[in-house]
Amino acid sequence: MQVLFLTLYPDIVASPRYRVAQFLPYLRERGVECTVASALTERQYAQLTGPDRQGRPLWYHLAETSRRLAQIAGAAAYDIVFVQKALMTASVRGAFGLLRRRARRIVYDLDDAVHLSPPHPLRRLGRLIEARRQIPKAMRAADMVLAGNAWLAAQAEALGARAAYFPTVVDMRRFAPRPQVAEKYRIGWIGTPAATECIEPAAEALAGLANAEIHLVGADAKAVCWFGAVVEPWSLDGEVEAIQQFSAGIMPMPKQEWMKGKCGLKGLLYMACGIPCIATPFGAALEFIRHGENGMFADTTAEWRDAFERLRDPTERRRLGAAARTTVEENYALDKAAPRLLELMESVL
Repeated sequence: MQVLFLTLYPDIVASPRYRVAQFLPYLRERGVECTVASALTERQYAQLTGPDRQGRPLWYHLAETSRRLAQIAGAAAYDIVFVQKALMTASVRGAFGLLRRRARRIVYDLDDAVHLSPPHPLRRLGRLIEARRQIPKAMRAADMVLAGNAWLAAQAEALGARAAYFPTVVDMRRFAPRPQVAEKYRIGWIGTPAATECIEPAAEALAGLANAEIHLVGADAKAVCWFGAVVEPWSLDGEVEAIQQFSAGIMPMPKQEWMKGKCGLKGLLYMACGIPCIATPFGAALEFIRHGENGMFADTTAEWRDAFERLRDPTERRRLGAAARTTVEENYALDKAAPRLLELMESVL
């Protein structure tokens, strides 16, 4: 079997890393010929994005469109074309139709609510070449849609797609509990600068937290400096160690429809490392966190404060953390998901 993986971003971005890259060794060991083609190279992506840029510049869209069209032109050489998230950050009119004509089989992988809006819609006159309903049509036209959470699976089925629930999973060998427990009580968050606004539901409780450290890995320092947190840069090599230093990890989020498409990755990463997660009771978190059993929910400032105080107890943290890792091992582990992905792809041939 020959598979062309069309990823929206290079592997420096979490989505293609967790939805495609981590499965490649398993697939290749079983004879699958895997070709990965990103809409932009890592160098182009670094040059055309960044915390100081608003939206996506014109040059970004031009670069990804020209590169993607060349990749689509060669799609007929593969048994399956695996589209991860979207063909391009803007839904350029006719692009998916061209792929449908070229590809033998299409698997559409969905780990975000891109059916509600493209990742970065075009602005002003650019809207003339945009097809805002392209992604729902693409989902219906695909041979299979892989949905990263239950809500996305239901949305895909409601749109008429053949959908399979395929959650984002974690490499349990890489994300493991730390050998020694840190002495200081540390509340942690890991994400991207653009996602910093998601911390807002817990911000007031964090601001009033005493006798504790707050570490935000990958956050926008300009947006969080007012509550005295330590903001650390994210790095691929350092992300596991950063999480292992947390006493508890947080996954707050605003209750917006778009957020229902999120697959709860940061929560799963904490839990895989044996770190209890405190989350907003919303979206994918409801699928894998059970309050008081393997993590905690907090929906108000008072509840966030109560959760922070409860987890000062090392015994409680160990209990919840052990149950959290077991949850991930049983339901969200890479070694169990990889054979399932191969089965799903073979089923469309």
